[in-house]
Amino acid sequence: MPSDSLSFKCHHCNHCCTDVICLPSPWDVRRIMRMTGQDPFDFLEFLTPEEIEDVDDDDPTWLELNGAKYMMALKRDEVLGCHFLNRDTKLCSIYEARPLLCRLYPFKVEEDDAGTYQGFTLHEDVGCPKHADGAVALKPLYDLYVQDSINGEDYNELVEFFNAQKYPGKEIEDFVVMFTGGFSKLRENLDEQEREKAADAAK
Repeated sequence: MPSDSLSFKCHHCNHCCTDVICLPSPWDVRRIMRMTGQDPFDFLEFLTPEEIEDVDDDDPTWLELNGAKYMMALKRDEVLGCHFLNRDTKLCSIYEARPLLCRLYPFKVEEDDAGTYQGFTLHEDVGCPKHADGAVALKPLYDLYVQDSINGEDYNELVEFFNAQKYPGKEIEDFVVMFTGGFSKLRENLDEQEREKAADAAK
């Protein structure tokens, strides 16, 4: 690696927890569920392209339904911030289970034209004050980067599978059911819909 550490120290200004939209992976969601016991629909929302900046229209994690696009995100209040920001301590209430994107922020991966890892810098165009009175080891960040890359590929495949499914009554929330209850749970839901449809037709 080019360097062993990067000059940075978090002063808990809460910028990342109040001003940044967090886009978790399905594995982040499952980890949060295990830690908190919360229903995923209590802490997830689906945002449209108009509600998210700096995400390309051709990003492979856009969920598609009835001609519209949606991105899975952690719920966030415009004033109070992230669903998991403790209102009293102003600290993350799921710190040990927080999404990979939260763990990597405000660090930016540097890659060459071939996509090969070159190192880390700090994002320049973000609100984080980026205090430099500390040192962050790069090895753990690199490990997160590798895991995020692997998760990203799997996430893309899940979204592609979901977008390809065509059935009556399909809802965007079915994507969460798919990766939290498994494909069998989704199939049960589809079979139940077919039974209800057949029963209605027989009346």
